[in-house]
Amino acid sequence: MNRSVLLLSLSLILFASSCKKEPSPAVISSFHYGYYPIKEGSFWIYQVTEIIHDENAAIPHDTISYQLKTEIGDTLIDNEGRIVNRFNRYKRSNSFASWVISDVWTTVLANNRAELVEENIRRVVLRFPVKTATIWDPNQFNFLPSLQAYYEDLHEPFSLGAIQSDSTVHVISAKELTLVSYQNQYEVYAKQIGLVKKYYKDLQISNFDTLDVSQGKELYFSLLEYGH
Repeated sequence: MNRSVLLLSLSLILFASSCKKEPSPAVISSFHYGYYPIKEGSFWIYQVTEIIHDENAAIPHDTISYQLKTEIGDTLIDNEGRIVNRFNRYKRSNSFASWVISDVWTTVLANNRAELVEENIRRVVLRFPVKTATIWDPNQFNFLPSLQAYYEDLHEPFSLGAIQSDSTVHVISAKELTLVSYQNQYEVYAKQIGLVKKYYKDLQISNFDTLDVSQGKELYFSLLEYGH
């Protein structure tokens, strides 16, 4: 085989192996992949509030507010040989400030999973099909403690300021209250929109009192604007 034929053959193999196998419209509809739309150029702008609790710090309960923009970027090959999209994150202090890029993560929809790689931590944010019987571990591909995520309020209408959707789903990843700890973590996804709300509490408390916090973090996202 001469060099030109060999190069052509290798190119065809690489092209074929790199192509995404798109699911059929019927599968897309029945599995509800529309809750995690991935399209280059799509963006979401959130109002974000972070609260850091540390009773030994100079500011025991420090609150930070800012706006976060996430954007689907171009494609690349990850360390498993899959085609993934860049997931660009920008921050600004308010709507009058300029965006500053803060992180470049990656995201992919493959093998009935929506995955987001955050700071080299691979997390399964959604599992398909979207139904009450679907249960998964968001941390199955990382070193963090195992969780059991599941769906609630399937395909229900949802309103958040100017954001309206007739089909959303709640993803519950933690809901536990003990004598000394409180976890309440969920996300809301809207069909053909994506993530519209995030609610995260991971706190150390005293005597079941969720307002008596010694350590921990709270994080809240509210979608302000999006574009596809």
